[in-house]
Amino acid sequence: MKNRFLLGAGVALAVALSWADAQAQLLSMPSGPGAWYIGGEGGWSMLDDATSRIGGFRARQRFDDGFNVGARAGYELGPWRFEEEFSYRQNGVTNFGGVATRGDRNTYAIMTNAIYDFTFGSWPGVSPHIGGGIGAVIVRDSFGTRGPGFAITHSSDTEFGYQGIAGVRYNINPSLAFDLDYRYLGVVDPTFRTAIGGVRYTSEHSSHSILASLTVKFGAPPVPVIAPPPPPPMAAPAPPKVFLVFFDWDRDTITPEGMQIIQQAAATFRAGGSVRLQVTGYTDASGSVGYNQRLSERRANNVAGALARLGVPRQAMSVSGRGKNDQRVPTADGVREPQNRRVEIVFP
Repeated sequence: MKNRFLLGAGVALAVALSWADAQAQLLSMPSGPGAWYIGGEGGWSMLDDATSRIGGFRARQRFDDGFNVGARAGYELGPWRFEEEFSYRQNGVTNFGGVATRGDRNTYAIMTNAIYDFTFGSWPGVSPHIGGGIGAVIVRDSFGTRGPGFAITHSSDTEFGYQGIAGVRYNINPSLAFDLDYRYLGVVDPTFRTAIGGVRYTSEHSSHSILASLTVKFGAPPVPVIAPPPPPPMAAPAPPKVFLVFFDWDRDTITPEGMQIIQQAAATFRAGGSVRLQVTGYTDASGSVGYNQRLSERRANNVAGALARLGVPRQAMSVSGRGKNDQRVPTADGVREPQNRRVEIVFP
């Protein structure tokens, strides 16, 4: 019987999915920041064994697994869902106080639920959720002894109920969602009247359900926010071109090798158009600060003059001396280092 029920539920769910996926887009309508929705649910239900109290006596009540079906309607606002749910559960009663029985415990629950959906960027369309609900539950016991026997009870009671919800949702499209949930339903102990002289007994009720459900949303699909394309990356500035003219120790005279470098710099200037050159003279660490400053300035001016004679306008050059500051090869004071006796021609 249970297998036939599960097979029938699976077939019904597959048919509902194929129909709803084709029709859901037709149901969209503007509804403000959120979306109204309706849904149906169905699945398996297990009812915990209960201890029933009859006066000063206690009787153990045992149940079979059963089913849970229902419907709900609500409003989805951001990650929150607020809904009203009606559900019907049925579980067989197999034993009461050691007596084999046949019959059912049925519940009719009307619950107000709040559910929160979590979203993860790595799982688009999938959102785990948790929630809870409170409401009124009608609990009905209707069973008797097996065989020709006799009826034990056919009675119902309405009590306060509460439930916990945990599950995962898959958003098939903006208007259709599939949920797989676990739900725990607890009910304040119901009291029933027996068929034996109207004697009453108080029982317990707590159940566990695994439900599959399909939800159709009646809201406008969210408009995706398309970020403007990022600006094209800026090309990295070309590194400055540097020409080094080296000098003999304590000299400001341009060597033949140095003149070749100056000629290359002048040719580069003529090919590159209007730029401002930085012509900076340096010395090594030997000699006094003042002497080295004057020597570096003479070296820079000599190179600038040579560039001017090769066609580089003097106004296109910024000429200065740095003495023995900014050494190319750091040395102690007084050390003669050829790499530091130089003029740098820098193209920005």
